[in-house]
Order: sequence, then structure tokens, then C-alpha cells
Amino acid sequence: MKMKKLIISGFALVILAGSFLCLKNSAVAKISEQPVEVKWYTLEQAQKMDSVAPRKIFLDISTSWCGWCKTMDANTFHNPTIAKYMNDTYYCVRFDAESHDTVVFNGQKFWNSGAVGSRSAHNFAITVLQGRLSYPSFAFISKDRMTFTIMQGYMSPQQFEPYLHYYGEEKEKTMNYNDFLSTFKSDLPPADPNAPAPVPAPH
Repeated sequence: MKMKKLIISGFALVILAGSFLCLKNSAVAKISEQPVEVKWYTLEQAQKMDSVAPRKIFLDISTSWCGWCKTMDANTFHNPTIAKYMNDTYYCVRFDAESHDTVVFNGQKFWNSGAVGSRSAHNFAITVLQGRLSYPSFAFISKDRMTFTIMQGYMSPQQFEPYLHYYGEEKEKTMNYNDFLSTFKSDLPPADPNAPAPVPAPH
């Protein structure tokens, strides 16, 4: 009789242990399933971190009303492969081109001299984009913060990924982009040629 009770207790322990492992594995799976998102910093935060551990700064210049900016955010910046590489390689800054906050970059102050509520452009956006205001726009800023490489317009993850690697790995110093692209190995699945073309998100 005692032996039977011990056997039953042993089975109960095995079942409990199995249940615990299942719950633990489920919890780990849920954590691993958390979406990877781009970690956006302010311009001030990015410069402080860059002063301690130099990295290139990636600057996303957009506006609240820009439909293609929202589409880029949903389709490209929210792609986990893209987001992870950006977080690992750059200090990423999202800058509202119509903000009225005063910002400081490399010791120089920039502000928006237009009326609040108007669609006036911030002087920092004007300076970075050299007056060619178009959204979305992106700038890859060198580690010494002296060189800006500007790109403009919506790009899919497949279009955007090689540029991230090209500038993130500083390949622009040793080879042109077309040569780099010919050897680039993507971590993304190929784009579906039958997928509908993206349309801008509503304002």
C-alpha cells in the first residue's frame, strides 16, 4: 500500500514538473515573440551617447501629416530585421521637421522661427536637408558629426536594408554603392513581386 502511494506521488511530481516546464517555455516564447522596434532617441540623447561610445547617428526627418512617413514607419522601421540592425549599429533619432523645440547640434542652436501651428520648417531640418524639404528624409551622420549623407522618399525594407549596412559599416569610404550592392547578402526574404504597391497612410 505504501509503495502504491509512493508511485502515485512520483507520478504527481513528474506531472507538476512537466507543467512547470511548459509554463516556463511558454513564458520564454512570449518574451521572444515581443516585437523588435527601433529605439528612437532625442538629438540631445544621441549626442551624449555618441560622446561616450561613438556611433553613426541615423536621423529620420518627418512630419505628423506625412502619409509616406507613416507608411515607412509601419512597413520598414517596424520590420524586426531592420529594427534590430538599426538598434545595434546607430543612435536613431526621429526629428519632427515642424517642431518648435530649440535643439543644439555640435554646439549650435537651431529653432523654428515660424508661427506655432503653421507648417513652418525647423531650421535644423532646413540646414540638414540643405533647403530641399521633402518627407520622409533620412540622414546618415558620420561619427565625427561633420558629414551628412541625405536620402529622401519611401523605401521598402528590401530597398532600405543595403543602405543601412553600406553606411553602418562605413563601406562608403572604400567602395561605391553599386559595387557594394553586387556583393550584399540580405537577411530579409525577397519582396513578393505580386504584392500590391504600398500606398501612403492617411494624414
